[in-house]
Amino acid sequence: MSLPLPGEHQRLNAAVAAYTVRAVADAIAVSDETIVAGLQGVQWPGRLQVVGRPGGKLYLLDGAHNIGGAEALAAALKTCFTPLSRTLVLGVLGDKDCERICEILAPLAVRIILAPVKSKRTAATADLAAWCRAAHPGANVNEASSLAEALELAAIDSFVVIAGSLYLIGEAMELLQLTPAKASEERGLNDWSGTPPTR
Repeated sequence: MSLPLPGEHQRLNAAVAAYTVRAVADAIAVSDETIVAGLQGVQWPGRLQVVGRPGGKLYLLDGAHNIGGAEALAAALKTCFTPLSRTLVLGVLGDKDCERICEILAPLAVRIILAPVKSKRTAATADLAAWCRAAHPGANVNEASSLAEALELAAIDSFVVIAGSLYLIGEAMELLQLTPAKASEERGLNDWSGTPPTR
């Protein structure tokens, strides 16, 4: 069965979901065909979400907003995506382990653009930049005043990974015209159940 969610952690989550449905089969009857159809049609916006654009440009959106999320994104980048020249656009909330997130993600990009999150809790881009430079001294590290500016700076890049806070991912979806949730609704990316427009 082909699963439209990249990343080993998403395959494991799908397997857990399938076995959970089977475990309660006596109370809720769901056929194997329905389980397969459900998994093959699943979409999870902002979680290793690949967005293609004309000319072969790719965006990868992932709410890697904590250490576990950053490690899962790093593993997926190493195993599921060709090691292209990656640009990382990163914005994190200040109450997260920002330094460790930078240590995990910075070495995977040749260019890093730090953007503030639209929240009073945002981490300072200068702090993120310092941690990214320490983690990957050879990277080209820049700060942007907004996510919109960061995306403008990344306009020439062929593979742009947008990661960090779910607020940032929500704002990116709006700027890329995917809009499943308002940028101010962090929880919306976890609860949203619609279908984004295809491109």
